Amino acid sequence: MKLLICGGCGDQGRNSFYVEGARHAFFVDAGTSTDGRDQLPHFTQEEILKAEFIFLTHSHKDHTGAVEFLEKNGFKGQVIMSNQTYKQLRYKPRYTMILDSTAPELELESDFSVRWGRTGHCAGAVWYMLSVEGKTLFFSGDYREGDSFYRSDPARGMTADIAVIDGAYSREDQGEAMREAVIGRAEELLKKGPLLLPVPRYGRGLSLAVLLRERLGKDFPIYLDSRLYDQWMLLGKRKYFAADRALQISPESFRQWDGKKFCGNGVYFLTDAQLSRYESRGLIESEPALSVLLTGSVHGYGNAGEFLERGQAEMVLWPNHQTLRECRELAEANHFERVIPYHNRCLPAESDQIFF
Repeated sequence: MKLLICGGCGDQGRNSFYVEGARHAFFVDAGTSTDGRDQLPHFTQEEILKAEFIFLTHSHKDHTGAVEFLEKNGFKGQVIMSNQTYKQLRYKPRYTMILDSTAPELELESDFSVRWGRTGHCAGAVWYMLSVEGKTLFFSGDYREGDSFYRSDPARGMTADIAVIDGAYSREDQGEAMREAVIGRAEELLKKGPLLLPVPRYGRGLSLAVLLRERLGKDFPIYLDSRLYDQWMLLGKRKYFAADRALQISPESFRQWDGKKFCGNGVYFLTDAQLSRYESRGLIESEPALSVLLTGSVHGYGNAGEFLERGQAEMVLWPNHQTLRECRELAEANHFERVIPYHNRCLPAESDQIFF
């Protein structure tokens, strides 16, 4: 059996892995690059035609942006994902299989079974343990234990021949210290005036909001724009998605915001993580006392990088992935014959083709 790294190791996005055995072949994720050029993973026509399945770990573009390309170029199999992932996708695949959250194991064929669990990265994000033709592979997806909003199913005591594990951050601290750095800086900036937090529609926004609500108490109002507020109302009281600490927060703890003008001092969440929209620029320039705090990677599209360079925004990274230290700790908590860290542009794989 062989594993091909089509993208995701030493790359900026375009996460995708191809596995082929004597009887089965499949992809895990099929993303495009986040450098502004939407580069595809390294697919071949033979791989596309052979693949029976695409397993999606979650909905973000760097894991799903190439699914439409695969279907247009001959892939006729099923795309397997969680219900929330399907709802979040802009492009809906032709043939889908939705994972049953009440029964996290599935036998596709007599020699091909799947087990999955929640990763804590965003609603619907899952890891996979795939048993195929006598071999076992673990794919962590974008993995984050201990998140303040999203519940996870920690991977422990598992055995696999190959494990592809999130190691996005080239640093040796842990998530708690990174979270504390973000919240601490947010508190400092609020002393100067209103604070804008650009976030993705699906992901760290609710995690940040929960922790800020805990820390700030009633001292400052927290405003969520309509898209994030809808996510809060949908998920905030659902035990399958929301962690225990999030369930303790009342629905009225956050105010809905139209995203057009500021209403005095407070924290404002805007679902435009890369500040790509024209309206976002105008919003920022309308309030001289505004601080802008970026908390995720700056991609090659949008204006977030420009705001950073001009000093109109600053960056403190929120841990929506694992550090390399946490990657090693996850591997040590299991029994993996070979570990491949991924999602780190500074860490290319030793080889793009692995036989096992």
